[in-house]
Amino acid sequence: MSLRERLQLEYEILDRIDQSRRDESPEGVSEELERAIIERELADLEKLSHVDEALVRRKRRAA
Repeated sequence: MSLRERLQLEYEILDRIDQSRRDESPEGVSEELERAIIERELADLEKLSHVDEALVRRKRRAA
């Protein structure tokens, strides 16, 4: 999955959480679960960005 696709997925997840909060439905997302999801996704994105940066550096050295 590309970084762009991953960011789109993150946007959709956050949008669903926000929609659930607005609906105030009884089965809404709890704050702890929301925080856990966001923290996990941000950690994954950070790992991806480090991988992407390493690939860019290797390509520059090879050129």
